[in-house]
Amino acid sequence: MSTVLKFTSAAIIALLAASPALAKPVKIGWVQGNAAFQAEQRTQDGFKKYLTENNIDDWEVTYLDSAGSAEKVANNIEDAVNRGVDVIYVTYADLRASSNALKGAESAHIPVYTVDSGWIPGSTADITTNNWQMSAEVSLSLISQMKGKGNLIIITTDKIKPVRERTDTLRAILKEYPDIKVIGEYNFDVANFYQETLNAVQDFATRYGEEINAVWTPWDEPAQAAITALQGAGLNVPVSGMDGHPEAIKAICEPNSMFVATGRQQFEEWGVNLATYAKRVMLDGDHPKEVTNGKDIVYYGATLFTKDNCK
Repeated sequence: MSTVLKFTSAAIIALLAASPALAKPVKIGWVQGNAAFQAEQRTQDGFKKYLTENNIDDWEVTYLDSAGSAEKVANNIEDAVNRGVDVIYVTYADLRASSNALKGAESAHIPVYTVDSGWIPGSTADITTNNWQMSAEVSLSLISQMKGKGNLIIITTDKIKPVRERTDTLRAILKEYPDIKVIGEYNFDVANFYQETLNAVQDFATRYGEEINAVWTPWDEPAQAAITALQGAGLNVPVSGMDGHPEAIKAICEPNSMFVATGRQQFEEWGVNLATYAKRVMLDGDHPKEVTNGKDIVYYGATLFTKDNCK
């Protein structure tokens, strides 16, 4: 006796849609705050490694560099929405001009996962370091190098929320150290952060010379620019950064290095998170908020790295 199976057209469509061979590739719109950031590149490394290890080779990723411009970030989010992508990533960006663009993504039912950019309405979730914790440890390490007194130069930017958090933490700590005087501060443009840091520290070195006792910077690349400027002026003072890039770790461990402290962040793991979020939402059918356990902000800790860790 034979059995005849009858399928409705809706059932056939559902079966075809569920077939891995016929599944559409996931389309990602990746909006970069600044493609030149090492943090950006390391996050992509983690993302790509996840795809390779899981034999995912058909995702379509469009990278949109905002070159440090908040307005370009907003425009690129709108561009990604217009492209009809499935998921948007926004990494290391200034979101202060992006409220309407994020609302547009929300209206189009496109989840937006940001990295180290600060959560604002319209964003599904932000992955970030606890910047207050990291800055507290790094800043106190630099202050220890100063023995709690002397003249400090601050290099920073108010264009990125995590950096504002780091700088605010430094200022709060300095209230407890009245013998430390901030003799110079420079707020750079993110689009040209390395050259502006180099120029600013050269200027401070010419102006103050050996009166400078330490330089605080918001992440590793500006720290390295500051060290280059100080070396050119024949000065040897402690400099701190944050991020924990391999070049910074190597520099800290060199004998007589001016680079004294950084905070090691988990960029590659964040890239893995971005990939798993997209997979779970687009392929496994999870709700966009479910993949972060309902959290708007997914915090990671950072690890202080100084010369004591080199051994």
